Amino acid sequence: MSLNRKKVLVTNDDGIEGEGLKVLVDSLRNVCDVYVLAPDSNRSAVSSKITMGQKLTFHKHGEGVYSCSGMPADCVICALKSPLFGIEFDAVVSGINAGPNMGTDVVYSGTCAAARQAVLMGLPGIAVSLESELFDYANYGFNYKPLADFTANNLDELISLCDGEVFVSLNATSADSYKEAEFASGCIRDYGDNVSIQSEGEDLLSGQCTSDGLSVTGESNSDYNVARSGKIAVSLIYAEPVIKRAERSVKFKF
Repeated sequence: MSLNRKKVLVTNDDGIEGEGLKVLVDSLRNVCDVYVLAPDSNRSAVSSKITMGQKLTFHKHGEGVYSCSGMPADCVICALKSPLFGIEFDAVVSGINAGPNMGTDVVYSGTCAAARQAVLMGLPGIAVSLESELFDYANYGFNYKPLADFTANNLDELISLCDGEVFVSLNATSADSYKEAEFASGCIRDYGDNVSIQSEGEDLLSGQCTSDGLSVTGESNSDYNVARSGKIAVSLIYAEPVIKRAERSVKFKF
């Protein structure tokens, strides 16, 4: 490891065996010192969940590479607040997620939660997500390397966008190359949730959540539209909740 290069923590929510993580690590190692702490299995859609009241276990996979029994946010907290690595990090990069994290997805995404946690702890956070060439939430059709190379080649620029309030979220649709990146707003995604309820016996019910189909709306410069146009969508997302000022008075009852 070099004393002069940035020290970057890489994590994800797809787990330590995620192909996107491996490709991202390979690209980043060309420009910075990389350390890995990722969940030991898939933790997709866990949002910012953290493990409370339970021990976490860590498994070493190589020099500076560990998996964790916890969540993506746990990985960031443990890397920054424990002696596991024994260094001070310059940034956290999360991904590359196998699937988009656009607009409403950010609420649920473990990938974005790790980048958010970094900002909450005073470090730049970058979330990287790739939509399949087959679109939406397909299970294959991912060419991670072009987006990984973009992240590595622009690491300093991406870090500079993190002003202490926002994390950077990158989204792209899988392609052989990219020629343009564009700042993007967030789309609104309706997952078409539908929950069926069945009786499993006396006083016992079971439920199954399914989707009636995804629908997406948003401005022309939304992350969805930018990524679908073949560009890399760059979104700046506040880490802390944004509180809306009340526009009228309310007489509460006590």
